[in-house]
Amino acid sequence: MDLERLKQIMKGKKILLVGLKGSGKGNRAQDLKALGLLHIGLGMIMREQVRKDPDSELSKQIIETTEQGTLLSDEVVIPVVLNRLSQRDCLESGFILDGFPRTRAQAELVLDKIDLDLVLYLDVPKAFLIDGVVRYNRQACIKCAACFSDFDMPKVEGVCDKCGGKLERRKSDTLELIQKRIQSDEEQINSFRSLFEDKGIWSALPITVEGDAVIDDTLLKKLKGEVYWAETDDGGKARLLNYDGMRERVYEFLEKKFA
Repeated sequence: MDLERLKQIMKGKKILLVGLKGSGKGNRAQDLKALGLLHIGLGMIMREQVRKDPDSELSKQIIETTEQGTLLSDEVVIPVVLNRLSQRDCLESGFILDGFPRTRAQAELVLDKIDLDLVLYLDVPKAFLIDGVVRYNRQACIKCAACFSDFDMPKVEGVCDKCGGKLERRKSDTLELIQKRIQSDEEQINSFRSLFEDKGIWSALPITVEGDAVIDDTLLKKLKGEVYWAETDDGGKARLLNYDGMRERVYEFLEKKFA
């Protein structure tokens, strides 16, 4: 893979990253950021707001919705997103938009205001999303939002491999809230998916590996040294790509898509 060539190909591209909670949007955003694109994560913007001004009305709304596992209103979200995407660095370098839209109305606004090149849906089995977050100790970086777990452990406990930020378990990472959020995310994505499909810019990128596919097991998720098999949404079993495997899959997909 010629990464320098891929960086040139991806310069200025506008990508929307979509997936259910725990599907790895933070990690995939970092893969894309390494190609020169800016990572515009709604969650990161909102968490920064809370850190900077925890007593503001906006921060209180963010904290409340996070603890309840619900979504922020359009009145709060839309001005923040549009303001960030209108800045010069986004216009020149291109970006990955993560965490927005979450409703059909927001998706319609995106199509009206932004000339997207790609909407990339991260296709991960729902059963694994629950286990990966709750059972296998998912933690997220408070700076760059990169995620780690018992499958993809950081080199130093509690420290992000990407930026050195502190890793923490999110307060919303409980079984009840995860199940509620996955259902909500799925309903919301299904409500706007057709808009992007009709535009021809929707692509699904699966984390699963076909049962008979030959692949280096260094690219597969392992738990306690053994290749992990997850239950798929159709009731079957499949191997899953790990961080390196998904990065390789993303880069190969982009090269074919835009070369």
